[in-house]
Amino acid sequence: MGEIKVSPDYNWFRGTVPLKKIIVDDDDSKIWSLYDAGPRSIRCPLIFLPPVSGTADVFFRQILALTGWGYRVIALQYPVYWDHLEFCDGFRKLLDHLQLDK
Repeated sequence: MGEIKVSPDYNWFRGTVPLKKIIVDDDDSKIWSLYDAGPRSIRCPLIFLPPVSGTADVFFRQILALTGWGYRVIALQYPVYWDHLEFCDGFRKLLDHLQLDK
């Protein structure tokens, strides 16, 4: 990712799409980080979840291309959850917070 971080596309992406941080759980240490790009009127966006060792910005090329075609794209970095039920509950709370359709 070192070479990518100095590319014009990546720098344009980081300069135009802010990284947002959202807490939806009672535990303030669980912070969701996300890039939300495209028309906000779309309530059913494409959502990208990075691999365990990745971050939300690994999808910057997809975000740039898809938003250019009119899609809304959200790329997430999720906090540590210790089981899939806890993760699903946190993800549902995030969708509610963003007022997205499920």
